[in-house]
Amino acid sequence: MIDPSIPRYRFWSDDTGGKEACPQCGHALVKEQQTYVMVVRQGSRIEPFVVGGKAGFFCPECPTVVLDREVFEEFARIGMKNNRPGQFTILGLLDLSAIPPERRHQPLGGDGNPMPLVKFIDDPKGGPRPERKGKTSSMKPGEKKKKRK
Repeated sequence: MIDPSIPRYRFWSDDTGGKEACPQCGHALVKEQQTYVMVVRQGSRIEPFVVGGKAGFFCPECPTVVLDREVFEEFARIGMKNNRPGQFTILGLLDLSAIPPERRHQPLGGDGNPMPLVKFIDDPKGGPRPERKGKTSSMKPGEKKKKRK
């Protein structure tokens, strides 16, 4: 089982040529159920979502995950309740095991129950990973959208 509390490098399946081998060390990737935080933008509408599924392929040897872009595009369509995925970014994994048992009945992100987000880390080759235009946003993990005046 993959430990969601470990920060990981994030890659997209269509950028790495598939979901079979780790783009960093070459080991076989493991498909596993995890919970993610994504942000979707369509026009001026911006919505955060918590999604879960087997959309990540994890390296058991190094801190890397390859995300299935098609699955996350579908999550974005469903979340926005239309057939356009908009622009989106995945902020990281939720470490649900970090929530104390006495707080598990409370809403995530509410008072006294912060969201246990484990953000993805920057590209190991230097700098943030470039996002593809038209597919994902330029928002970086942890970055807040600037308010318009």
